[in-house]
Amino acid sequence: MDKSIKKIIITLATIIILILMYFGAYLPLRKSQLYIGAMTGLQIKKMNSVQDFIDNFSPSLNFYSPVGQEEEVSYYVGGILVNVINQQNNPQVIESLLKESEKWFEPIIKSQKGFGVSQNLYNFAQLYLLTAQKLKSVAYLQKSIDLFNEGLKNSPNRYIFLEGIFSAYQIVGDKTKIKEIGETILKYWPENESVKGILKSL
Repeated sequence: MDKSIKKIIITLATIIILILMYFGAYLPLRKSQLYIGAMTGLQIKKMNSVQDFIDNFSPSLNFYSPVGQEEEVSYYVGGILVNVINQQNNPQVIESLLKESEKWFEPIIKSQKGFGVSQNLYNFAQLYLLTAQKLKSVAYLQKSIDLFNEGLKNSPNRYIFLEGIFSAYQIVGDKTKIKEIGETILKYWPENESVKGILKSL
């Protein structure tokens, strides 16, 4: 083989390896570092406003990486935002936090891709359910129900979805749906005394 062709092949191979390392190793590593920094900031920084909270996580959430975004957003919603909103009683703060976060998780909901689809749907459904309870919002409650139902399509008898939608229908007051979901839960978990008690009270 001609030496010049060998040099071209070696150069191209080197470039490809560097590109793969950049997208497959450096970007995910950098994103994880930023997220760890955001988590640390949550502990040591004073969060005096919604904007402070948003600014703390924005660098990590905005940082592009071919892997890690879905997992980060899902944990941000299910592991952090749910806890923050649960401790909040200010409707404006709750609304602002939810609206800001929707831009991160709505694309993930629409894509329905990845190994964590069911967990993502559950986290997002829980966020809407909690927000609906806090704000007495019918619209957010319906979004929660829609996401729980979507989760049940992927995992028909998964307890977390059945329990979540069971709670949502109790808030709505839909006795038909409460009975339907409650009986499904008891079919697989007949020892669930809480569900038994709720069905008896209908």
